[in-house]
Amino acid sequence: MVPIFWRELAIAIAVVGTMIGAGFASGQELVRFFLVLGSRADEAVILMGGLLTFMAAWVRRLALQWRTRSYHDFLSRLLGSWEKPADLATALFLFGGLAVMLAGSGALVKEYFRINPLFGMAACGLLSLLACLGQGRGLIMLNLLLVPVMLITIVTVVISLSLSFAASSPPAVPAPAQGLIGTNWLLNTFLYVAYNMIGITVLLTSLPSTQKGTLGAAGGGIFIGVLAFFLVKNLATMPTDGLEAEFPLLYMVSIRRGGLVKFYVLALWLALATTAASNLYGLAARFAQFAPFIGRRAPLLLLAFSLPLAGCGFANLISWVYPFFGYICLIFLVIAWLSRL
Repeated sequence: MVPIFWRELAIAIAVVGTMIGAGFASGQELVRFFLVLGSRADEAVILMGGLLTFMAAWVRRLALQWRTRSYHDFLSRLLGSWEKPADLATALFLFGGLAVMLAGSGALVKEYFRINPLFGMAACGLLSLLACLGQGRGLIMLNLLLVPVMLITIVTVVISLSLSFAASSPPAVPAPAQGLIGTNWLLNTFLYVAYNMIGITVLLTSLPSTQKGTLGAAGGGIFIGVLAFFLVKNLATMPTDGLEAEFPLLYMVSIRRGGLVKFYVLALWLALATTAASNLYGLAARFAQFAPFIGRRAPLLLLAFSLPLAGCGFANLISWVYPFFGYICLIFLVIAWLSRL
């Protein structure tokens, strides 16, 4: 019983670590997808938690049933001849996600340390390159060292903010919709779940079948839903200028729990760096299969090509890149459903 519990717990932590990237930890995703909904934000977050729980458990159950060893195996079984376009879309999402993380790292050092954002991008890029060493061993080591620190810090800050939550505070004016994100609560919820399931699917379909993990995958979804709910409740009491900040949660911590700002800056940068490293490694490994002659230069080249896109800005990229791939994922889900009718 104990070994089974720990295996399921490990899967749950992996799901949480995969989803809590810089978009979530900064508050930008929650503001752009849920705070724009005003009074319907709460029900949208609850639905998101339910959908995420169901989808994560469903993907893991299918992965165990089909005995997949990678997301390529999963996409092939799920989509048939549509596997190649879906594979390309996944690679493009990883590239876009890498640019988002670099942009966020640059914006963070500019806002908190008041230095040139290129230094933040360079530090994040260097750590990502180091994670690509040793055929994945560098990435594993990076996650083992940094992800627990990130999760413990973020959860501690969220609990502290919730304890100081003033339920009587007047709700903020809903944040303005931006990019490809509108104000339809159902569409925003499905888009949010859809693009987040890309990384979760890559994780859950690559784990060995001996790990089981259906309950763990569902548990990770529940945890994310609860965490998002408390964060949205807190963010809803923020002034409008706080919601329009580059890092809304950092803004909230600074005005409510000033002593925790340094810890949250660290957690936020770790979220940026670990997500960038995972995206770069996955993208470089896939790119090397298409162009094996590039070899070990692939991570450096991909990093260089992502820098111009990163210059578009953290909040802008989240408003465009994430919902765009959310729409793509919804299309592939419809294709998968129709192919089984």
